[in-house]
Amino acid sequence: MEYTQEHIYELLLRKKKGNINHADNQYLEQLMAGNEDVSRLWDDIRLHDFDEDVWYEIEDNEAAWQKIEPELLQPQHKIRRFPIVKWLAAACVLGIMATGAYFLLKPAAPMSGAEMAEAASHAKGLRLKLSNGKTIQLPYNEPSQQITAGSVALNAGARTLQYTTEDHTMGGLNTLIVPPKMDYRLILSDGTEVWLNATSTLKFPFAFREGRREVYLEGEGYFKVTKNAEKPFIVHTPQTEVEVLGTEFNINTYKTGITSTSLVSGAVATHSGPSTLVLKPGQEAVYTEHLGFTVQQFDSEVVLSWMNGVFQFDNTRLRDLAPVIKRWFGINVVFDDQSLANAPFTGVLDKHHDLPFFLKNLKNTGAGIDFYYDNETLHLKETH
Repeated sequence: MEYTQEHIYELLLRKKKGNINHADNQYLEQLMAGNEDVSRLWDDIRLHDFDEDVWYEIEDNEAAWQKIEPELLQPQHKIRRFPIVKWLAAACVLGIMATGAYFLLKPAAPMSGAEMAEAASHAKGLRLKLSNGKTIQLPYNEPSQQITAGSVALNAGARTLQYTTEDHTMGGLNTLIVPPKMDYRLILSDGTEVWLNATSTLKFPFAFREGRREVYLEGEGYFKVTKNAEKPFIVHTPQTEVEVLGTEFNINTYKTGITSTSLVSGAVATHSGPSTLVLKPGQEAVYTEHLGFTVQQFDSEVVLSWMNGVFQFDNTRLRDLAPVIKRWFGINVVFDDQSLANAPFTGVLDKHHDLPFFLKNLKNTGAGIDFYYDNETLHLKETH
């Protein structure tokens, strides 16, 4: 599936209807700012009253466009078929900055039978391990299911798990396990919401005991904590703990020996041994084993992009992109040429697209990159 004009039209229609996500809206704003044709197209769509629902009633985007286009091509709404190359260059959605080559990651096409089977196999890894040792397989994108676990009523489906219990003594730790190629939301007993990124785990009780609300995170999670001044919320990580009363923040422990806590709103105190650091909104605490805590400002669009179904990278080495590929596509990455591993990378990766598409575009950038598979390992190398 090519990244066609029709996808831009689809995003513009979503923007008009008001159901576009933040990442797509930001992409369109940047595109319109740098391309007069796209901006003019948006004006035509915004001001013209056609039935935009027709787009979503037709499975094929091209067919939908064929039905909508005649209305937009009336003399008072004439639209230019702007050259793809022009807006492709303006967008620069994904690029290898060291070589100046850019390519776009396209939106996902409908899944084939094989892809659906692959998704189903990944779903087997989405599970909840109860404190009594029992494991429950959880649905992912399926309709909500009611599951009973003793005195706990679980409601799982649509990428979300929530539960109710009348037994407030259930303080044993359960473990939610999110496998590669997934993200998942958990609503805790106090109403706190936790979004977990791929290859992450969260240990939590079905009922918080008096005094403290404590959970244990490995991987990456975004927390929207319900305020309770009498019962602070504690997030334990392998190296640090973060204490809050009610706030929103992101914690990333993917890199061995490094924990990053990014505060969106409210206030948090993060601890490691005798060291304590209080953050303000917009600040990020990075803890390393040898340096302790350092504080820096962070770009929320980059740090939180994974919640919108994309990964954003800003001057990131390709070697640091490899763990993301492993988490999302479930495959190890090896660089045959270290100079390639250290090449800086800036752009956006749509994690809902498949790996072959990503690699095809990577190879076709003209940046001198090739790949091959060996023993279920992806090798990236320079072409000579």
